[in-house]
Amino acid sequence: MPREATLFENAGGSVLKGYRLLQRGGANIPPMWIQRASESRCRLHKDVAQALRRKSKSGQSTLKGWETRYNKECFYYGLRVLLELARKGKTRMTKAPRS
Repeated sequence: MPREATLFENAGGSVLKGYRLLQRGGANIPPMWIQRASESRCRLHKDVAQALRRKSKSGQSTLKGWETRYNKECFYYGLRVLLELARKGKTRMTKAPRS
């Protein structure tokens, strides 16, 4: 049974806090987590474009959802970089998440 992904919430979105939490449990951030976070965010692009064109308050929840997904994507990316730096002293991850 997959566990719930609560690391982002437990760390308050802070990459450094998330890294410290991961150190306690010896967990890992698989590259697929970053890819899934990106795909999740990209699925909202049409809805976000419509919300931006409408400029109404009704689209605010869509925009907030997109922002949360973007922040999670960056969070997981940052954790992955920190884990690689701690393990190897360098990282091959050179591109930041695309917007």
